[in-house]
Amino acid sequence: MASSRKSPGFVRSLVLPALLLFALPLFGLWFAGHASDRFDAQVFEVIEKQIGRDTELSAEERQEALAFYREVPASAACASDGEELARYRNSLGEACSDAKQFGWAYLASWVLLALGLASTGVALLCGLAAFISRPFQYGSFVVGWLVLRIASALQVLGQGVLLVWLSYWVTALWADRYYPKLIGIMALLAAAAVFLVVVAIFRRPPMDFDVEAEEVPEARAPELWACVRRLCERLQTTPPDHILAGIDTNFFVTENDVRVDGRILSGRTLFVSLSLLRLLERSEAEAVLAHEMGHLLGGDTGHGKRLAPMLSHFGHYLETLYEGGVTRPVFYFMAAYRGLFELSLGRSRRASELAADRLAAGVTSGQDIARSLVKVGAYSSFRDRVEAKLFAQDEQHQSVGISQRVAHGFSEYAQSEAVHDDLQGAVTPHPFDSHPPLGARMENVGVHLKPADMAQVLLEPVESSWAEAFEDAEAIEARLWGAYEARFSQAHDLALACRYEPSTDEERQHVEKFFPPLVFEGKEAGYEVRMDYAQVSCSEWEGPVEFERIASASTADRMFKKYLDLKVTGEGRFKGGRAICLSKLKEQDAVLEAFERYLGRHRFMKAHRSDSQAA
Repeated sequence: MASSRKSPGFVRSLVLPALLLFALPLFGLWFAGHASDRFDAQVFEVIEKQIGRDTELSAEERQEALAFYREVPASAACASDGEELARYRNSLGEACSDAKQFGWAYLASWVLLALGLASTGVALLCGLAAFISRPFQYGSFVVGWLVLRIASALQVLGQGVLLVWLSYWVTALWADRYYPKLIGIMALLAAAAVFLVVVAIFRRPPMDFDVEAEEVPEARAPELWACVRRLCERLQTTPPDHILAGIDTNFFVTENDVRVDGRILSGRTLFVSLSLLRLLERSEAEAVLAHEMGHLLGGDTGHGKRLAPMLSHFGHYLETLYEGGVTRPVFYFMAAYRGLFELSLGRSRRASELAADRLAAGVTSGQDIARSLVKVGAYSSFRDRVEAKLFAQDEQHQSVGISQRVAHGFSEYAQSEAVHDDLQGAVTPHPFDSHPPLGARMENVGVHLKPADMAQVLLEPVESSWAEAFEDAEAIEARLWGAYEARFSQAHDLALACRYEPSTDEERQHVEKFFPPLVFEGKEAGYEVRMDYAQVSCSEWEGPVEFERIASASTADRMFKKYLDLKVTGEGRFKGGRAICLSKLKEQDAVLEAFERYLGRHRFMKAHRSDSQAA
């Protein structure tokens, strides 16, 4: 049932947009055929006149020649070396040159369509092969990424050339004129798109995986290290090279390089959450650790390490295609392939999670797995609730205190109806894997907990936790929580600056802390632009314009100068437009950037005010 619900969304969001890849070649194919027909008629008219004036032909020969040219496309005379068809070619003039162009455009459109169909076949074969097994998944993605990035680059090049050609001929054929500026713009867009795509193919995006945590060497937690090694020995897998301690709401293991506090850690790295360790009994935590070691045994981390660079490169390539403008149809096609591959990747990841749960249950117990899942899911959901509520408040926090709020309110949350709703759809957070729902994971290890049982699990006091095995767990938590809450507070302060109208001096001062009054000097004396959170003004205007009255804004080039044009409401039909000559300013890019930020802040404030009033 789940797949049937997802498939229409997949078709609408990925498959249908991917068909845009064929839009321009199909139009080029039709237009070239349409134009060829018109030119055939013109060429036949020229040939017909030449035949009529040819004194060497008898009346019967003229009729035979006309009948011949009616059956054969007249434009074939332009390309033929035969005596019959080439006899009148010299008199056709530019018509032959134009007809050849349409022939090449017709052929190029067919080539692009064939390339698109071949790419579709490759994408489908590679996407479906990824569902067979993990080795097939990796191999199919290697082949698909290699073939499709080359094919997509050829599509960008071919469609760019076709677009430039059409920008001339569509207007020339239908309006009997052409527009050099339009052709130049299309040529620049096509050239820029090709350049961006080629650069994106060869550029390697950074693979830094930053983790906010502290490394815990064996000397600082010898008992925990011994426990992890014991679990690895029972599972017959190599233990991790590093253990990291943090406050995120998850546990994970990876073989990717990890950046921690400016250092790069290579090899196998295990991340443990001190916040969650305090919530788990030792046996429950050992079940979680055994699950993570099961990923090492199953080759999940190695598979992820091999795929990660290509997935990252593919993601960067998709961003380039999206931002390239005329490359958007190619982006949709490549995104559809990525979406199909992600379906197989999610399926294999969910299977890996269930397999790791079964391995962990074999060396600990299914009950410990189920209890740990309930606790981790509930804690994660409650912390999200606490942070969302704090961030939604429209006043500054003297003290964020997220850790204290979570600790003090968790017991009440565990007894509420909200916890059951959260756990129904709970998916354990993880930076690499897509975890199955809680119910499926408990069923996988043969355990069924009723809502009352889950509440009891959450309310039972922890007798002994692995957090006690750390030499300085409290100090680590204090440092990490301090840094996290400081960032949270800064983000909330910025959000308040965007939400406030403002209505008091205190709110105005807070807004101006992030959006202070600005003055941009001109290249000539006397010309300047001023801006604050409420309005923008220019020395050439009669007065300032409030952001409230700006209906739209756009940039334009006029008389070799660049302008920021504003459409202002409430000033009448002929006074509703204002313009800032950016070319007269010393820092025109800075003016545009500031204008976008300040106008964006005002519009966000209006939207927030409307939502608050509606609520």
